[in-house]
Amino acid sequence: MNNSAVKLDADTLLALHALYSDCAAVLDARELERWPDFFTEDGVYKLQSRENFDRGLPLATLALESRAMLKDRVYGAQETIFHDPYLQRHIVGLPRLLARESQGTDEVLCCEASYVVIRTKRDAMPEILSVGRYLDRVVHTPGGLRFAQRLVIFDNDLIPNSIIDPI
Repeated sequence: MNNSAVKLDADTLLALHALYSDCAAVLDARELERWPDFFTEDGVYKLQSRENFDRGLPLATLALESRAMLKDRVYGAQETIFHDPYLQRHIVGLPRLLARESQGTDEVLCCEASYVVIRTKRDAMPEILSVGRYLDRVVHTPGGLRFAQRLVIFDNDLIPNSIIDPI
């Protein structure tokens, strides 16, 4: 693909950067109840190993297929899952536009960004929780840009036995 042919106007580029940075900031602040608002009503969020993704295997560590499922996951993380408290810090690279597609009358921005998530507990040294990339399908909505699909592809084969908060 010739990336030089895929261009964005300045306003859309700034809105895309804001979507990525605002989403990471909400997760870092553990304002999880705001996280589903970054997705469309039928937005998809999947956490999947690089090996499964590269091989086209459907198995995902976590697969949420609507904003309602995202809200349910937030409720579980805040109200029902008991775990040792921790904070996360997301370091997200600038999103790279891979393609622009048409879906009916809507435009879809296909983007990729690298990420590192560091987990911090009060009584321990910080540790790298996950490293990988986001593969996203972003659409324009009346409320601004939203994720129609966010694939979180983690590079490492091993992950902690429990992923509580979104990556």
